[in-house]
Amino acid sequence: MHILHAADDAFQHSASAMEQLALGLGYAHSDVGKVWHWLEQELGRQTDLGCIPLVHDPHSCTPPLHSILAWTCWKKDPSIARIEELFAALLQSHRFWYLHRDPQEIGLPCIHFAEEAVMPEFFQHDDAPFQIQDPAFLGFLCRANECLIEMGEKLNYDLGDLVQWHELTVFGLNEDLWDDASKSYCGFDLLSGQKLNTPNLANYLPLWAGVPDQEQAEQLCRGLIKGYFRDNYWALPIQLPSKGSSGETVSLLLNRMIYAGLLRYGFKENASYLRKSSLQMVGDYGFYNLYQAAMHPYDNIGIGTGNSASTAALVLDLAEGIAEKRSFEQNW
Repeated sequence: MHILHAADDAFQHSASAMEQLALGLGYAHSDVGKVWHWLEQELGRQTDLGCIPLVHDPHSCTPPLHSILAWTCWKKDPSIARIEELFAALLQSHRFWYLHRDPQEIGLPCIHFAEEAVMPEFFQHDDAPFQIQDPAFLGFLCRANECLIEMGEKLNYDLGDLVQWHELTVFGLNEDLWDDASKSYCGFDLLSGQKLNTPNLANYLPLWAGVPDQEQAEQLCRGLIKGYFRDNYWALPIQLPSKGSSGETVSLLLNRMIYAGLLRYGFKENASYLRKSSLQMVGDYGFYNLYQAAMHPYDNIGIGTGNSASTAALVLDLAEGIAEKRSFEQNW
């Protein structure tokens, strides 16, 4: 894809960790060596505690996307030497979140800054750090744990601590952050002691990591389909649409992760619709970081300047077939 190949330095100039994840998922299909090289560079910036600071916001720690990208590259390029070279640093990056961001020691690490979130726009409080147990971030962490555990098992490493942390996070999400009233996950602000129950698409990310049990997953998917699959919206709006509302947006990266979660739990029809809708939206309007969710057949719904390399990367990932598809269909 021309936009992606033309952006040789896209990793360095990407504005957020999630853009870097999107680029990595796409490059894994077209230039896996580029992703391995970038991972080596990123892990080389790791602090003694295990944090990998964000280049554009050094107070924030990069979410654990590196394990997800290493696993994705390994599936495309099954080199034991590659993952063996990176494994200790990847494990240290997970250790950071559990040893230094989990004040309650219950397996629910907190994000402290907006840029550490999967969807930073939901956490634009102010410059002061906060402590939020965010289900989207924790679902993301669980998926990263799964990836790292699978690679570690291939290397015959002792994974006792990592497996225990992972099980604690799954348990904590399902026990502490599951909301029976809304049949979905809700965040929790440790500083205020308040539940964060604003509905948004990111709260469904634990599906991607296999966190909910089958009953919870069916409740989640029913709520997702009823609330977010709308005839007059491109799938899927990040914000829950309400009567008379406007301004809802679509994130192709979030769609990609939700798509994988739907596949994982056997909702193949809905997953297929989401994939086709996402690709049609980009095909009709071009490559943007975000899109207006409401359908406007004669207007350009893209938000920003266009020619987004990270969106081009996601289109390549969705079109070529995401790395999780085969393993999810085999295991579920």
